[in-house]
Amino acid sequence: MTLFNSDDYGITPVQAEHILDCRKNGCLTGVSAMPNSPHLEAAMALLADEPELDVAVHLNVTEGLCLSEPKDVPLLAGPDGRFRESFLRLLLHGAAQPRALHEQLVREFTLQIKRVLPLMGDRPLRLDGHQHIQMIPAVLAAIRDTVEENGWTVTYIRWAREPLQPFLRHPSLWRYYRPVNIVKNIVLNLLSIPGGRIMEEMGLARNMAMGLVLSGNMAYEPVRRLLPELERIAARRGVDLEVMIHPGWGIGPGEGLDVPGGPFEAFYLSPGRKAEYDCLHRL
Repeated sequence: MTLFNSDDYGITPVQAEHILDCRKNGCLTGVSAMPNSPHLEAAMALLADEPELDVAVHLNVTEGLCLSEPKDVPLLAGPDGRFRESFLRLLLHGAAQPRALHEQLVREFTLQIKRVLPLMGDRPLRLDGHQHIQMIPAVLAAIRDTVEENGWTVTYIRWAREPLQPFLRHPSLWRYYRPVNIVKNIVLNLLSIPGGRIMEEMGLARNMAMGLVLSGNMAYEPVRRLLPELERIAARRGVDLEVMIHPGWGIGPGEGLDVPGGPFEAFYLSPGRKAEYDCLHRL
């Protein structure tokens, strides 16, 4: 099965409406809700007419404001409560301060899931991570313990492992790739080795993903050409393929979770968001 999932759902009401239009008039099958968005409740209310739409909690410790008291999560947020860590710094904290990081992640993840869960209706609990933080073994272990400590049953955790070879076999598409995304693909594939053991402990399937090499540029043409090949690989492996995409256009300057002019704001204001919205309508 191929799943088409929109990340970062609910940053603004307009963005949420545009994402849901990809469900009504496109091929969207799921969304990942941003738990620390100030507009979360309004965005989740829009899902009432889409009971079959998958909803995941998009666990986030890299952008916006934390839900914990800032003093309780100093490895994650500054005194103003704004997250200040990157994927790489979380990876380093996991090696240098594993116990402190674990405690703070469990605290924050508990609050984030508790905020989203009552708004999900009867949907099962699905989890993934903003900027793929769930692929860091220390973060995934904290997710596992958060779920266990709260007695929650989680049915799905995104496994952001994407085969690289299909992308390299299409030189005519290389103009769509950014070198940093090739590096991202390789790093996540390597991290999937230790992380896979935690997924096995949780009894969860490790599916395949699409959306790393083309991250930020999941336009119709490269997706159309590469998707069938990735679907064939997933079918041979006997797993689902999750297409990770960001079609949430319509966020204005200063309306996102990042500070105005910050690096994440540039992503949300990029024309790539509208191109990915169009891609889901054309597939």
